[in-house]
Order: sequence, then structure tokens, then C-alpha cells
Amino acid sequence: IRHIPAVESLGSTTVLCVDKTGTLTQNRMALAMVSVDGQSLDVSAPDPRGLPETYHELLEFSVLASQRDPFDPMEKAIREAGQTLLAGTEHWHEDWMLVEEYPLSPELLAMSRVWQSPGGERYVIAAKGAPEAIVDLCHLDPQRAEAVTRQINVMAEQGLRVLGVAQASFTRTTLPDIQHDFEFEFIGLIGLADPVRPTVAAALKECTAAGIRVVMITGDYPATAAAIAQQICLPSGHGSIITGTELKKMDY
Repeated sequence: IRHIPAVESLGSTTVLCVDKTGTLTQNRMALAMVSVDGQSLDVSAPDPRGLPETYHELLEFSVLASQRDPFDPMEKAIREAGQTLLAGTEHWHEDWMLVEEYPLSPELLAMSRVWQSPGGERYVIAAKGAPEAIVDLCHLDPQRAEAVTRQINVMAEQGLRVLGVAQASFTRTTLPDIQHDFEFEFIGLIGLADPVRPTVAAALKECTAAGIRVVMITGDYPATAAAIAQQICLPSGHGSIITGTELKKMDY
């Protein structure tokens, strides 16, 4: 330590807020699970039989909703899985041309990418994002939305980062200004695993012994955060998880 005030600050610390991804975890994501119509498949280990046809479209549009040359670890994991599991099938589209992108926004935590097939006769739109945002884009009825939520919880409770995936098509020449103007069809869910750093649990024990309370901050689903907290022995009982919506409503 080069500066004595740093020691003083550390000595007076009572609460330590830490990001989850890349700090508590290794930020080395890998596709772990895919889910379509309530059917789920663990893809964390290679299967010599390949990926069943049921899940081809889900992975196809997950890749199309990602950057072609990604730098984000999540999109890298999606593309690597696509190259491994879809190579040689009609669901891999290296010759398609990107036409437009609709980025994430505070109002809608989903992104869409518009592609033109080689024939140029139609546009294909792929969307991925927070499951609740994708459900909203697809205008699912309450019964199906509830079924999707149940599956999200099953995947999140395993510590997976869960994304929803949807598709749409468009034939007019002028693209709309917002994603909601497309008629999206819900495809399914993907779950990505990010291993916890092996040194984290011991570091948290040292913080506790020093009288420092550790708070994990993440944009993940609450059930995912709770599962990771359990892995690192961070208390996550009743009342210990606060969502962003709940935080906004607080007056202190």
C-alpha cells in the first residue's frame, strides 16, 4: 500500500458492495441449458448425438440476436455454442446480411437484430434479453407467461443467467422505429453458467471476521443471485434480496 489514507479507509469500512459478474464470478460464461415449451436440456457437457432438433431454432436465433464478432462474454458463449452445435445445419447463417440493430434501453431490456437472407425477399428479426422483456415483446397471454416464469425460476435457481429469445419476420421496405412494432413469436429460454471464483468464499469469511458486511449487486434474476449467494456462503434469507423496483420505491 503506497498511501496511508487507503489503510485508514479500509479500517473504517463497514459495508462492501461488490458486483457479481467478473468479481465474484470468473466472467467465463458457457451455455448450460436450453428450454423450449417447458422442455429443458442440459448442454453443459458435449453430447455425441448432437443437439436435438427441438432446440435448433432457439440456438439459431440466440446467435442471430448476438454480435457476429462478439466481445461480450455472454455473446461469445452463445456464438461458440452455435458453432459447435449448429455447424453444418440450415440454422447457421454466415452469409446473411445485418440490416439494423435495436439496442437495449432502460425502457426495454431486450435487443433485436434485423437480418436479410441472401435472396433478399424478407427480413428476419432475432431478439434476446431479460425474459420479462421478451415476454412483453411477444404479448404472451397470462397463462403462457406464467408457465415461462416457472421455467425461468427453475433455471435461475441453478445459478444460471437466463435470457429469453424471440423471432419475427418483416416484408415491408421501411423498418419500424421501435421493437414493439414487430410481431414477435416467443421461442424459448437459454441459461448461461458463470463459475464462482474459488477464492471468494474465503475472502467473504475474512470480511465477516473484520466486521464488514458484504452486499452483492447484480442485474441478474433474483433467484440467480440467491443461488450464487448460496455458493459463496453469502446470507440470502428472507428480506435480504432487494430488487431494483423495490429500491426505487424506497424513500431513504
